Amino acid sequence: MSSLETPGTEDLQADVVVIGAGGAGMAAAITAIEKGCTSVVLLEKAGSPGGSTALAHDIFGIESPVQERAWFDTSKDDMFKFHMDWTHWTVDPRIVRAFIDKSGDTIRWLEKMGQRFELRMMYPNQSPWVRHSLLGRGVELCRLLRKNTEDRGARLLTRTRATKILLDDRGRVSGVVAATKDGEIVVQAKTVVITTGGYGNNREMLQKYYPHYKESMTYDGPRSNTGDGIPLATEVGAALVGLGSMNLHGPSSLPQSGADLLAIDDALDVRGNPLKVAIMAMCLEPDTIWVNKRGERYVNECFLLQFFAYGHIVARQPEGISYTIYDSALVREKERAGIHYQEAPGWSPPDTWICHIPLPGLEREMCKPHDVIKIADTWDELADWMEVDRIALKTTVDQYNAACDQAHDPVYGKDRKYLKPLRTPPYYAIVGQAHICDTIGGIKIDEKMRVIDTEDAPIPGLYAAGVTNGGRAAETYD
Repeated sequence: MSSLETPGTEDLQADVVVIGAGGAGMAAAITAIEKGCTSVVLLEKAGSPGGSTALAHDIFGIESPVQERAWFDTSKDDMFKFHMDWTHWTVDPRIVRAFIDKSGDTIRWLEKMGQRFELRMMYPNQSPWVRHSLLGRGVELCRLLRKNTEDRGARLLTRTRATKILLDDRGRVSGVVAATKDGEIVVQAKTVVITTGGYGNNREMLQKYYPHYKESMTYDGPRSNTGDGIPLATEVGAALVGLGSMNLHGPSSLPQSGADLLAIDDALDVRGNPLKVAIMAMCLEPDTIWVNKRGERYVNECFLLQFFAYGHIVARQPEGISYTIYDSALVREKERAGIHYQEAPGWSPPDTWICHIPLPGLEREMCKPHDVIKIADTWDELADWMEVDRIALKTTVDQYNAACDQAHDPVYGKDRKYLKPLRTPPYYAIVGQAHICDTIGGIKIDEKMRVIDTEDAPIPGLYAAGVTNGGRAAETYD
């Protein structure tokens, strides 16, 4: 197959049509050919394949060869129990079981393609280590998937958007209608796999399904993730499940998009100037206080030390806004000893890690004009900029300082080593909000990835994979 194709107006025939050429879509195409299909067509509405997978850092795996080589004695059964307890059995246990049981083999499959992994924790003291960090990140994984897709002879049509799934008179899948720049085409096939990703870039769907959505929230993924597969499936009778479940992170001071994230990755270089990245991360520092528009603390700022853990909490605050408060003494401590940076350990490559290293010039950098930072000599001045009640903010700070003096947080039980009083002016407020990493939930499937209709029966020939389906995750990221 050629590297990229645009189809013109020629109708096609295939064993399998895959709608969406992200990680799940390319994996589905490769697997179909490995299982004996002789013709597979991938339809991708963007100009190139990859989707959200191009931005990925890692994937989950249990009883994988990577863990075996590292002498990790992991257990599928234990992980299944953990997941079901975490979700309070509100998800489909058969889907969860299938996902967990297949995960180690998926790591092995990708290793054979050439993907390399390192085991890392998602949060401090996590056990077992199930996070398989992608060496080369999602860009490398997508390169390998695309190469294997091409080498096996699948046909990838870019700038080709599926508009309708066709059924025959018996209710079986018979093909897909797609729009191209030159017109409409039909791809006849008895099997269709929907892998169109989430709906993080579809404001109407976000407003409809996520009750805490705010217009100020930005989406980290590609612009093409507008939830196209969901209406395609419902038009042929598919049921939906889990819509409104979200993978959020925050508080973060930096508006982000998929393109911005790649730029941030490039900027994370300690051999250059990490100060701007440090300021972005200072919203998440555990040894300060986070307050909302009522001037109140709303969370234990160090309860998991993992930035995915706080997204829904931030989103539920008034206007979806959070303020991280510093005094001058704490800023100077960060300059001297570095920041904690509540990302997962090893989230960035070793040469871009900025935790716990001196940051000379941090205070000077924070004093430069920033839309998201306010410096004030008094708490009243800071409260006015934050547009919160002066008395409420001062009361919150006084209560927190008293807790620091007593080495005990009677409200949220914060770890005493992160209790540091805020008494040295000037004072700093950094405004942050939640960001959408991805949506979770959508098309209802069973453990065989078959799409389920509103009568709870499989639609013959129709499958869904990746985050476009639902039933495995609960209301938040796990």
